[in-house]
This record gives sequence, C-alpha cells and structure tokens, in this order.
Amino acid sequence: MATAPQQPRDIVTALTSAGAAPRRVVELTDGRALAYWHNDHGQTRYERPRHHSLSIYTQAGEQTSRQVNGQAVSHGFPGAVCLFPAGSQSQWSIGGPFEFLHFYFTDQDLHHCIEATWDRDPATLRLEEQYQVEDGILAQAGQLLTMSDWDSPHQPQAMDHLAHWLILQVASRYGAASLSEPDVSGTFSRTRQSALVRQIDEALTQPLDLATMAGWVNLSPYHFARLFRASFGMAPYQYVQEQRLLRARRLLQHPAAKITAVALECGFGDHSQFSRAFRKRFGVSPSRFRGPSH
Repeated sequence: MATAPQQPRDIVTALTSAGAAPRRVVELTDGRALAYWHNDHGQTRYERPRHHSLSIYTQAGEQTSRQVNGQAVSHGFPGAVCLFPAGSQSQWSIGGPFEFLHFYFTDQDLHHCIEATWDRDPATLRLEEQYQVEDGILAQAGQLLTMSDWDSPHQPQAMDHLAHWLILQVASRYGAASLSEPDVSGTFSRTRQSALVRQIDEALTQPLDLATMAGWVNLSPYHFARLFRASFGMAPYQYVQEQRLLRARRLLQHPAAKITAVALECGFGDHSQFSRAFRKRFGVSPSRFRGPSH
C-alpha cells in the first residue's frame, strides 16, 4: 500500500481514521501531492485543514453524502467535484464503496498562481467551498489521471505540470473574485528557443520541474507551458524526456558505457526506471541496444 503524503496530514488523517486507503500517491514539488483513494463505508469529518484539497470522484459515490446537523444535504456521483479550502469544516457519511482523487496544495501555491498569471494581489481571491458539484473539465482530468501509469519515469514531471493547471482552474472557477482563464498566444522567439534548448541540455542530469524552467524566462508555469508547446510542438516534460532518451542512446553507442552511469547522467533516478522508458521509446532494452550489433 502507498504511504500517505506528508504535507496534507489533516485530511489524510481524517480519511485513514474513517477506513479509507490510499491506493497510489505521488509527491510533487513544494509539498503538493496527488493521491488516489478508496473507501467503503464510515463517517468522517474534515476539521479546518491547513491546506487546500480538490477532490474528484472517479468511480461511484452515490452513497456518499455531506451531512449537516445529521441530515444529508448533497450526494455524490461519478465525476463529482469537491473543494475543501484551508480552514473549512465538513462532515461526511459513506454508505458504499467509491474511489476518488485528491490534489493537495497550499496558500503559497495559490498566491503564486494569482500573482504570476493575473498580476493580481492574492488577497483579492478567496476560495469558496464546493461540495459534490458538476464540473466536466475537472471530472475529465480525474479520469485521465486514473488511467495514467503513475509509476512511469516521466509521470511525476507530467503531474507537476498538471498540478499548476489544476491550481489555475481552481483559482479561475472557484474563487470569490472573478478571474478569467488568461489568453496566451504566440511563440518564443528563435533566440529564446535556442537558449531554452541549451539550458535544458545543460540541466538534464537534474530534476527539471515546470516552475524551474518557467523561472528561466520569468514567466508563470501556465504561460511558459503554453508558449513552449506552441514553440516546440510538445509539452515541456515530453521534450525533456525525449532529450534524456536521445542523450542516453548516444552514450550507449560506446560499448564500455555502464548502463547505470548512463541512466544517472541522463537524469533517471534508477536503472529500472531508465530501462522502461528506453524500451518504450526505442523498442529495445538499453543492454540489447548496446550489444555487439551496435
């Protein structure tokens, strides 16, 4: 069983005490986390959590209800969305099995998003509680996450990218102040594209999250990701993964190259992670690629 994320201990403690089990967990940068939960039955109460939590029901949920003074005031359904702002209070009754995703983030994440994306004072926005509401866009994001391979080598970076998008969606759709989703058009200049290619190549041995790359050009992660895709034809995490694998292939053309050393030099955490990514991209394992025919 996956271990619970460290940062969002308030809601995690409430869920585990009620019998819920985290099936998968991914720790992201700066304390953000994604968790996939299963629960069968029980009662639980969220008592003024210190972090914000976005919940997306992925399977069932019709027998899960929010309780006020002992009475059900709303019921869940597949695709239902809940938003628990920091400091909120709610009580829940679970009468049957269901599965749901949680995304945990902090005030600091929200404030940075507002300042960088809209150039607004973060005090102008306050998140509003949402309980078992319809939101087709977020429901679809939840389904995509459940179908993803959380253990694949590039997945943490892809999820970090998604986390920035989720925060932007929450801020623009569920804040007390009106914030429309920003319009981003155009591409990076040729000079800027060349500089980014160089910077990424020099940093391939290091963890490269979206915020780090966006910081190189003083843009919000959202603006950077949109301009990067328009300029390079793929998301930043996809480009980074491709460059790591292409470098690995070049290095493995030397018969004396050690596979573990190549993996580390190309930014992969371990041998098995590297082997899975290499085989998926090139159709052959690193050891076989490095064989006599190469």
